[in-house]
Amino acid sequence: MKIGSKRSCDVLIIGAGSAGLRAAIEAHDAGSNVLIISKSKKGDPHTTLARGGINAALGTMDPEDNWMVHAADTLREGEFLADYEKVEVLCKNAPDAINELVNWGARFHREENGKLTQRFFGAHTYRRTVFYEDWTGQEIIRVLLDQVIQREIEIVDNVYIAKLLKSSSVGAKGEATEVKGAYGIDFKKKEIMRFECKSIILATGGYTRVYSVSSSRIFENYGEGVALAYEAGVELVDMEMVQFHPTGMVWPEKALGTLATEAIRGEGGILLNSKGERYMKNYYPERMELGPRDVVARATFNEILAGRGTPHGGVWLDVTHLSKEKIMDRLPTMYEQFKNIDGIDISKEKMEVGPTAHYSMGGVLVDMNCRTKVRGLFAVGEVISQIHGANRLGGNSLLDTVVFGKIAGVEAARFANEVRERQKTGPLPLRSKINTQVGINDGIFVNKEPITFRNEIQELMKYNAGIIREETKLRNGLKRILELKSKFYSKDNIIEEFKIDNDNVALTMQVESSLVVCEAIIRCALMRQESRGAHYRSDFPNTDDEKWKVNIYCRKEGRNMVLFKDNVKEIEGPLSDLLNIHFKAEHHREFE
Repeated sequence: MKIGSKRSCDVLIIGAGSAGLRAAIEAHDAGSNVLIISKSKKGDPHTTLARGGINAALGTMDPEDNWMVHAADTLREGEFLADYEKVEVLCKNAPDAINELVNWGARFHREENGKLTQRFFGAHTYRRTVFYEDWTGQEIIRVLLDQVIQREIEIVDNVYIAKLLKSSSVGAKGEATEVKGAYGIDFKKKEIMRFECKSIILATGGYTRVYSVSSSRIFENYGEGVALAYEAGVELVDMEMVQFHPTGMVWPEKALGTLATEAIRGEGGILLNSKGERYMKNYYPERMELGPRDVVARATFNEILAGRGTPHGGVWLDVTHLSKEKIMDRLPTMYEQFKNIDGIDISKEKMEVGPTAHYSMGGVLVDMNCRTKVRGLFAVGEVISQIHGANRLGGNSLLDTVVFGKIAGVEAARFANEVRERQKTGPLPLRSKINTQVGINDGIFVNKEPITFRNEIQELMKYNAGIIREETKLRNGLKRILELKSKFYSKDNIIEEFKIDNDNVALTMQVESSLVVCEAIIRCALMRQESRGAHYRSDFPNTDDEKWKVNIYCRKEGRNMVLFKDNVKEIEGPLSDLLNIHFKAEHHREFE
């Protein structure tokens, strides 16, 4: 395969969602030449599917709220697996992040007095979720993309990054690996591209599409960035922690898994089983439908297993007690979604929903400045770990993309500047020749039937490593993943003549990423012999706070995936004192 175009820049950003765009703005403003690569169409990243809102302890609705209570909620609902210092950064910077978006033109909902409206989301002590109708993510993309366009930062879409380029050097501190660029496939030009840069930011999203029922679209979130980092030598953390959202559509089949936003429950929606019982009173009476996502998802799953599910294997989500005026003001996108897909008028009829794989709490290991162990390689957004712990609060995902996106951008620009200065003041380091021919040894090839592999992986993950897990199924799942891995890479299953117009190219790369991710999920799930947050082991139903208050790491050694665990960083300072005070205001709401 001959390499076609070659592009150079200071900072290469892989991913054009809210994390990538926010990083690009900051890197540009720090003086770097920035290039954004996206496999999605410009303006249509996965972020646009984030409906419900973005969190900040503004105190506009509940003056008692502050960043520390927000941080305490985040740590507590993450079952104390998160890095508390990252959580502090997230929550302290949240108000400034919201104000920045507002100053750039974000049209968040406001009260009659002009203050930003804040709604309840599950497991929050106070109302702190800011929103725009029920498509907040799309509004944030609109605002960030406008800033990117104003700065004339280039976005190249329909490009799939296949491999990171790196070099190794030996210095006083031993051998160091540093990124130099990436190989990508341009599906518009139908050619292999080479990107050379001084630093890279992975903003590639999560890995929930390795499950057959997922809120992600079919072409995204196979853990591509996770796999790129892992193959480059970066460690992964807590890969077993996959959040299942309680309310994905279950019918019609073409809409299976499509998200029914938490904003529906935040505005007063209730969950009912086939008997018309509001079953959350039996699982989490304090907060009912606004309990932690993992609790609500498992409760829903249990109701379905117990035979109290709806005709299509779900439960009912009901807002018919709300006025249509409120529904059209607060939930217009959901109204249109159910009307257009299923012919349901949610102001008059109940919605049929069930759990759907929604968010990856696990991912790439980074430090406080979004740096990986590979020099020049940064990561931000859902691709990284240790911000949300074992269970993410609704509304915190959009927040972490803009807070840490800003940090990643300035840090990547700083590193790029250091490289530039190093090249000016000293002799250039010896570099290995970059081939103008690439092939299977460079990680770019085509499998003959990748869709068969992808479909089997998704089904086996749903069955063996889904909402409820146990050892036998996990071991069977791992055995099959390793068998599929061997078969997928066998010479008999590889097309000798590579053609970029072959539909199987993207599918092949999806399967490659999925194999890495799924092996990590299952191995970590086997190692964690307890139930914590989104990870529920039916054979270990209890949480052992002392023994299992650990992060589980994966790293590549040769061809093997090696696991080890380490204690979670001990919480210190005022947050520790706050968490020792056993209070958590249980909120109440009245239905209209």
